[in-house]
Amino acid sequence: MTFQIITKFARLITSAVTFLFLTCGSSMAGEIVEIITKKLNSPNAQGEVMQFLFSDGLMKMKDGNNDGEMVFNSNDQNMMVISHSDKSYMMFDQQTGATVKNEMEKAMEQALAQVPPEQRAMVEQMMKQRMQGMGGAQMPQMQQAAPPKTEIRKTSRGETINGYDCTYYEAYKNNQKESEYCVATWSELGASDNMKQSFEGMSEFMKGFLGQFKEMSPMQMDDNPFNYMNEIGGFPVLNRQFSNGQATEESTLSSITEQDIDSATFAAPAGYQQRSLMGM
Repeated sequence: MTFQIITKFARLITSAVTFLFLTCGSSMAGEIVEIITKKLNSPNAQGEVMQFLFSDGLMKMKDGNNDGEMVFNSNDQNMMVISHSDKSYMMFDQQTGATVKNEMEKAMEQALAQVPPEQRAMVEQMMKQRMQGMGGAQMPQMQQAAPPKTEIRKTSRGETINGYDCTYYEAYKNNQKESEYCVATWSELGASDNMKQSFEGMSEFMKGFLGQFKEMSPMQMDDNPFNYMNEIGGFPVLNRQFSNGQATEESTLSSITEQDIDSATFAAPAGYQQRSLMGM
């Protein structure tokens, strides 16, 4: 369950950002960005509005279903994931992976203490194998081939989308086209330092964060999707996903609105309880 939560929010962040806490209730200058996502293989499907709030090195993402929210603090390099269904939140930083691994080792020691002495050696070996399989020093039967890397190709195609001039980039894996982005430069977008700082800060954060869980997870995780953000040098105002050569999903930048944002917007809601990964 832990890794499902991590990878779920990694995908949410990627799809939005590749498109691209705080104290009392003061207001800060900021921007609100809206992105509309629609399924292309479901003609009657309603578009989902995703909203991003940027201010003072902070970014908040709200999905259209209001299931949860994510707040990234580029100043402190941490991320808060909020769950409305159970009124809770979890914090992630660059030490999260090491903390989880330490807790797993403590749990193993406590479990061994309950095992009869004559069975302890066998159980300890079994548990060590399981830990090795989840911690990077994998047993041969747990090893998996490295997932293929994403290749970004700049094209000569250009377009004007919602008033923004943009250039198309295509993402390939195993020589199969997986997505394309129409990228506007930061100057064309008229983006503030708030947006750019949060965007670039998230890229740096995810390099270390996803790397930790890639080592610990027994399942394959894709290469860091933020590594190629510097290659495109701007903000994708359109993002199309492909499967078997067919476009399946499309996300488009709808609007950027400048307005003051209450600092409390970036904090956990009142009454929500913090949960730990090990408690999942």
